Amino acid sequence: MKLSNRNKLFLGALILAAFNLRPGITSISPVLNEITKGLGMSSALASLLTSIPLLCFGFCSLFAGRLASRFQSEKTITFFITLIGIVTFARIFTNSTIFLLITALLIGAGIGIVSPLLSGFIKNNFPEKAASMIGIYSTSMVVGASISIGLTPPIQHWLNNSWSNGLAFWSILALIAVPFWLMVIKSSNTHIESQKIKSTLPLKNKNAWLLTAFVGLVTLMFYCFAAWLPAIVVEKGGTTELGGVVGTIAMIAQLPATLLLPSLLRAVPSKRFWITILTLSIMIGLSLLSFTNVTPIISSICLGIGSGGLVSLTLLLPIDKASSPMEASSWSAMTQAIGYMIGAIGPFIIGFLHDYLGSFIPTLYLLIFLGFIVILLGWKITKGEDIEEEFSIE
Repeated sequence: MKLSNRNKLFLGALILAAFNLRPGITSISPVLNEITKGLGMSSALASLLTSIPLLCFGFCSLFAGRLASRFQSEKTITFFITLIGIVTFARIFTNSTIFLLITALLIGAGIGIVSPLLSGFIKNNFPEKAASMIGIYSTSMVVGASISIGLTPPIQHWLNNSWSNGLAFWSILALIAVPFWLMVIKSSNTHIESQKIKSTLPLKNKNAWLLTAFVGLVTLMFYCFAAWLPAIVVEKGGTTELGGVVGTIAMIAQLPATLLLPSLLRAVPSKRFWITILTLSIMIGLSLLSFTNVTPIISSICLGIGSGGLVSLTLLLPIDKASSPMEASSWSAMTQAIGYMIGAIGPFIIGFLHDYLGSFIPTLYLLIFLGFIVILLGWKITKGEDIEEEFSIE
């Protein structure tokens, strides 16, 4: 894949932006036990550290297109990556539950604006390579999530054994990304185009709603185990260190699925097939945790492969069907906005049920059941495999 120097800059900026879209959320899970003890939080309250940014993510996605139309997409992305970095660094001053929840809210808002705009950025600058760029974009997010889960505990120990210092460390990713985006702004020529196109959400499109429901349940399942998998491992008798390792492996296991998805789709173009296979992988991982004493590492690999591929598909479908960068941003904004609001409910429900039932096992049964619904929705939105017609944009 040959790229001009300009597009190499844009690709580098895309990767660095994607690195910033998960650590503010995923770095919480490996130190969640220390946070709950240090701040005296219940499991339900602690789950809000994941649910609140997802809710904000969803709500703020609704405004991404409007902001891009008014201020230019690249400038908006740069501003909100800077916001994510500043707020992440501010976690070093955490001394209360409220303060930490506020940082989660603001980080979620920044992610909610940046994420759909990156879909439009891909559509505008790499229209013929969208699938490959989505693979790189998704892989970069997974890398960001993986390193934040795996390295937050040791970084915490290196930085005066402080979990707040460990969380704040990830602001370095924004510090690296912002200079690249300032160069992108100088090189971009999309300002006039984006000002002329009115951004509207496809709220009257039935297929958009089906896709949104699909995105919502995929997101819910992913963030439930992203938030609670280390704690589930500990409840089953594992150490805190093993919980962190399992969480990291689950994230790393997403890499093959996200990176290879474009090639897999070329080999077997049926999205229905891949939705089914990837969802079954998640259900197998959950079943191993629920019904066996097999090492949770195997479960984490199944969860990672399945979720990595499904999340990539949720990013690719809106871009494939859009006829312009702003349209891609609008469809991505709708599916991510409402979808991530649905997803935000998941970690809280898991935390609440754990407080009420005293065990994570019944919550795993619930997630396995949701897997069947994801498959049914996947079959519905890929009916006839002719997605060009099924997802025509109004």
